[in-house]
Amino acid sequence: MDFLQAFIPLFVSIDSIGLVPIFLAVTAPLTEARRRRAAFHSVFAATALTISFMFLGELLFQFLGIRDSDFRIGGGVILLVLAVTDLCMKGKPAVAEDDDDVGLFPLAMPMIAGPATLTTILVIRGKYGTPTTMLALSANLLVLLAVLLLSSRFARLLGPGVLRALSKLVMVFLAAIAVNFIRTGIAETIGK
Repeated sequence: MDFLQAFIPLFVSIDSIGLVPIFLAVTAPLTEARRRRAAFHSVFAATALTISFMFLGELLFQFLGIRDSDFRIGGGVILLVLAVTDLCMKGKPAVAEDDDDVGLFPLAMPMIAGPATLTTILVIRGKYGTPTTMLALSANLLVLLAVLLLSSRFARLLGPGVLRALSKLVMVFLAAIAVNFIRTGIAETIGK
């Protein structure tokens, strides 16, 4: 049960389905083989970034004097802004020239291992522990890799409109998770 409770917020914050149109747009000039390589490269880089942050984030908090409740509130506000911005604004991602470059930026950081994912990782690690968080993160990154590798097929099957609608639905859930983080952080701060 803890695994599912850790998996779902990460699934929403990583937003594998929502990344499909972005991935296809930024890798548009690449061949299918180079697009696959970009998928592997971006997921590998995001894995390194998220795991590093999972372990070094707490040390950074101690150094800066930040409490978990502070991070929940701040992270919740960031997630809420990201969700609202995505829901209300239209943006066009930059197009890639090189699969190595696009794997790191903008895919690995900030699209995959961005504020939403990093915030969620630290919050669920504090709640469910490192082993459950690692398992949920690994499962989500494998799902993401599979979705990116199959992105061309998803796009042909569902069409761009359905992909955009699914992405917007995921952003609504992200906004709800953000409100939960803020509410929980405020309750913890008041309780201390």
